[in-house]
Amino acid sequence: MPKLILLISFLLLPLASFAAEMKNIGDETYSNEEMKSAAPEEFTDVRGNVVNDFSKESPSIFNPKTPTPSRFFSADLSMPDSFASTNNLAKKTGAFYRAFGEVIFLQGTVSDSFGVPIDNAVIEIWQTNAAGKYHTLLEPSSEYIDKYFSMSGRAITDNLGNYHFITIMPGSSPGRAAHINMNIYHSKFGRLETEMYFADHPYNKSDYQFLSYTENERKMLTASVRSSDLLNPQSIKLCTFNILLKGVQQYKKF
Repeated sequence: MPKLILLISFLLLPLASFAAEMKNIGDETYSNEEMKSAAPEEFTDVRGNVVNDFSKESPSIFNPKTPTPSRFFSADLSMPDSFASTNNLAKKTGAFYRAFGEVIFLQGTVSDSFGVPIDNAVIEIWQTNAAGKYHTLLEPSSEYIDKYFSMSGRAITDNLGNYHFITIMPGSSPGRAAHINMNIYHSKFGRLETEMYFADHPYNKSDYQFLSYTENERKMLTASVRSSDLLNPQSIKLCTFNILLKGVQQYKKF
């Protein structure tokens, strides 16, 4: 009999301890609000959307860049019917002499809205000669025609989206700053008609067409210009003009 009582006491002891703990828990009070995590502080962005601090500190990766603006005015009158299939406008194939004017090197990249390079994009350019004249708008016998100058040219971007041309600094026509007309074609991204200006050109401030763009558009349409030899200001100028097309390029390993 004493052994049976001892066994029952041994079995009931854990139950008594558990009941005591449950009683203590029942005596304590809890607030549901205290159990909730603090809500992130909210703020309003420039568009009036309410977002929290986490959104502010960690912006979305979906942030496409602004594409290169289209040409504001049509340039169909000066555009040639067919473009020369060369990226060297300063010297015709097989010619001994080169065109009149200052030789420049035009380079850049073509990429999508997220900066991914676009290969096989066709870039066609045309411009005035050193006298500021379009050959397409002159009579064949005009003395302003530079017979050594290819007024137009074509280039295709490589697998990293790079392109380049050798040409001359376009001459300025009345009311216009020096500029180069461009058409960009791609089977997926379509066609972009735009134009390129030169940084710090003295006629930029008086060109009615250049001033018709917004300040941000003017920046996107202006090529940077630097000397190929930093110690020689008379060396060939390197003009860099990067083009952004609207759309997404399929990811590739280059």
